[in-house]
Amino acid sequence: MIPLSKGKIIRLALGAVVFVALGIWLYLNADHIPRRNPLYIKVVAVACVSFFGLCGVYASRKLFDPAPGLIIDAEGIVDNSSGISAGRIPWSEIKGFKVTTIKRQRFLTIEVRDPDKYIRRTSGLKRHLAAMNTKYFGGPIHITSNTLAIGFDELVKSITEAHAKHCRMRQACCPGEPQIAECPTAES
Repeated sequence: MIPLSKGKIIRLALGAVVFVALGIWLYLNADHIPRRNPLYIKVVAVACVSFFGLCGVYASRKLFDPAPGLIIDAEGIVDNSSGISAGRIPWSEIKGFKVTTIKRQRFLTIEVRDPDKYIRRTSGLKRHLAAMNTKYFGGPIHITSNTLAIGFDELVKSITEAHAKHCRMRQACCPGEPQIAECPTAES
């Protein structure tokens, strides 16, 4: 069980407040900023307030969320770490992992057998974001350590080691069965 980091979440909330305030300031002062189209500045300001306002709401909700950010157990992973958390991901549905970097932000992409299943679990904006993650980054499930009480390298190690352990246990108990998950070999 990996708890949410209240310190990281507070920093996220404070950052969101700063950018919301900046967006409001830009909107109110758009007509007085030289060499820039006021309409363009107002559109940027509204986008800034909208996006970072949502980040602030998310951070506020997570700050008081008693659930752990991530559970790694014999069944699989339970992701509660982000605004588009995937929930329960059984080991049997995991094909593999890869590290994805987007603008210096690292994510652990969890490649699953049926990405559409995880997209269908969500609705609205979350569904759209999960579909975009699948299209551009190889899967609907991305976990980062931004809100977790561990670093990214430890996150990757914890999940990949648990997956390998699950595979070894499955191979030991069911040697004649085809393996559901793509298990790492001893050389991996």
